[in-house]
Amino acid sequence: MTRDAGFAGRALVRAGLLAGALALLTSQQASALDIKTLEDTDKGATVVLSGSVAPGDSLKVRGALGALAVAKVVTVQLSLAGGNRAEAMSIGQFFHRAGIRTVVAAKARCLSPCPLTLVGGRDPSTGKAGYLKYSSASLGFSGVVLNYQDKDYTAADLDAAVAGAQRDILNIADYLHDVGADINVLKYYQSVLKPNEIRYITNEQALDLGIPVLLEETGQVIEPVRRR
Repeated sequence: MTRDAGFAGRALVRAGLLAGALALLTSQQASALDIKTLEDTDKGATVVLSGSVAPGDSLKVRGALGALAVAKVVTVQLSLAGGNRAEAMSIGQFFHRAGIRTVVAAKARCLSPCPLTLVGGRDPSTGKAGYLKYSSASLGFSGVVLNYQDKDYTAADLDAAVAGAQRDILNIADYLHDVGADINVLKYYQSVLKPNEIRYITNEQALDLGIPVLLEETGQVIEPVRRR
């Protein structure tokens, strides 16, 4: 791990420890998005986003964190259980452009579309990816492919369903490219899942997606292996 990567990792670890006590703020039946500041000093600020993402929340986040990010290093801890995918990606784009770090701390849950927001995090000092998952944290995905009920469909119905799924996949792919995230994140959105089904991934799978993992037993940050 490089010196810059090590500094960024330590900063993210510290932010996660500060918010560890609040890691379980959300549940499956999460409420509207909530923004709480855990720390705000001359050196930096740590903020928790909890609840679920609804239309209009991107503007709410920008209003709360925009000026803060200009003045200091900001780390956002994500504890989100579902919500609007387009809005979650808009928040991730803001984090990326503003240089805001993201963390999923110990025992917190980051459920789809939260993982998309997570990979929008960027380190303001290096300009590189700035996100981290604690080893006991959960990342969960839900698919975008429509599930068909046992009934007759017209050709127009099927065409509309396929077009909608393709549009969702392309929007996610464009977003991942925009924030410089691993395109393999996309594969977890291409599975046919039952309504409200969540597919959780392992720490090893998170590393394969370019997401560093903090091994809580030792405090070591495991970095993804970068292929040549």
